[in-house]
Amino acid sequence: MPAKIKPTPIETAYFRFALIAPIIQGLFPDASAAAYCRRVTENPIKRPDGIEFCYSPKTLEKWTNLYRNGGMDALMPHSRSDKGTTRALSDAAIEETYRLREKYPRINAVMIHSLLVQNGYIKADISVRAVQRFIKANDLKSARNPNIKDRKAFEAPEFGCLWQADTCYLPYITEGGKSRMTYLIMIIDDHSRLIVGGRIFYNDNAYNFQKVLQHAIGAYGIPDKLYVDGGSPYSNEQLTLI
Repeated sequence: MPAKIKPTPIETAYFRFALIAPIIQGLFPDASAAAYCRRVTENPIKRPDGIEFCYSPKTLEKWTNLYRNGGMDALMPHSRSDKGTTRALSDAAIEETYRLREKYPRINAVMIHSLLVQNGYIKADISVRAVQRFIKANDLKSARNPNIKDRKAFEAPEFGCLWQADTCYLPYITEGGKSRMTYLIMIIDDHSRLIVGGRIFYNDNAYNFQKVLQHAIGAYGIPDKLYVDGGSPYSNEQLTLI
């Protein structure tokens, strides 16, 4: 059995990137990125610590998403020195979580996280899992009264109060003999569910999102709030200025 050597975080990040690089660069020979992930994980892979490990295709897909949202830093393992404590939620956030659960008995952890971020109780880089762990640890997972009428966890009161934007990864297409990945950037009104803007691009970046936003504002006016994630197309100085 080979000796186990603990790799540095950057060594681990390079190891992970080497496995997903063909996906990032669009150079895999397989029919799809999913097929590439399945082929690569068919056999055990030797990790930087010298141990052979059987990864699942989902793991490679997860690393791909991490890299696209946060670069090499996102591929580095991060250890916690305060495991077992609710480090992410302040007293105010905890109090608001209880209030939301009482007001909306069937609200889920994802929506609670969204509301905590929107209303400034937590920062956007606090994970949904931190909220999920707190809810599970404090037995707040579901409504206890079966007679409580089900309702929407949250909805903006009228059109234009809140727009939500995100990117969807679409299939590769071949143009000029070259395989290129496509991205759908879309904006939806929270209240009406009307798609106020949407367009397909070859690149998921800030410039292309701002094209979609400009068109949406030109057609429907300026929304009160714009809700986006922390990815680079949405988290940048130019969008903050806009």
